[in-house]
Amino acid sequence: MNARGWRITGGLAVALLIGGTVTAVQASASEPTRKKTKTAAATSFTDTFDSFNTSTWACEYTCPVIETGKARFRLKSGVAPDNYGSWSKARYKPARFTEGKFTVNFSLTERPKEKVWWGVALWDDDRGSDQFNEINFGYTTDQSFGNTQLRFESAKRGNDVSLKVDTGVDLYDGQYHSATLEYDAKHVSFSLDGKLLKTITDPQYIPTDAMDLILGPRLVTGGQPLSQGFTESVDSVEIAPVG
Repeated sequence: MNARGWRITGGLAVALLIGGTVTAVQASASEPTRKKTKTAAATSFTDTFDSFNTSTWACEYTCPVIETGKARFRLKSGVAPDNYGSWSKARYKPARFTEGKFTVNFSLTERPKEKVWWGVALWDDDRGSDQFNEINFGYTTDQSFGNTQLRFESAKRGNDVSLKVDTGVDLYDGQYHSATLEYDAKHVSFSLDGKLLKTITDPQYIPTDAMDLILGPRLVTGGQPLSQGFTESVDSVEIAPVG
């Protein structure tokens, strides 16, 4: 499951940050409207989530709750897809990226039987849904992979590749793991807990258009409501240049 559903089809909670680069979005009852945004290679940024800074992150549907320095992206039981309570994401707004190193310290609660996509993504569909650009790691929980496995994916204007990755650790035991997506025009790589697990070097799959950084899970459109809640927690996010 890739992150083709990052665009919301309902309301949007929006934040604006001006700090070196400028971006702006408008709230909409249907599709969020993005004004022209300055793009950039990654520059150093760290968020340890002592609070949820609404001048840095724009929420899609439900904002995360901050507890003990953790951003808790919670999906509730009994809520249909594409609603507050079944979709919780945050979009980084100061810039869009054409390269960079993105490290997220995250944990997951017990794996749902229903169709939940969790993970971290860089995403763009400005040219239409069939021309999407994407880099992500994560998984759709009702599929057949084991609890140590996930997908690592990359797409350039709709031409995509999806790789199975066995991390060697139980991803659903509540323990924190440090995951890194790193890319430039020549490579895309995925690391977990400091260990490089996969690299993509075929240029047909490496996006070069600017993309947004997005955190958080959602109940997949068309899926059944959760029988019990699910949380993707984020302890920290670090954005840095490649190398």
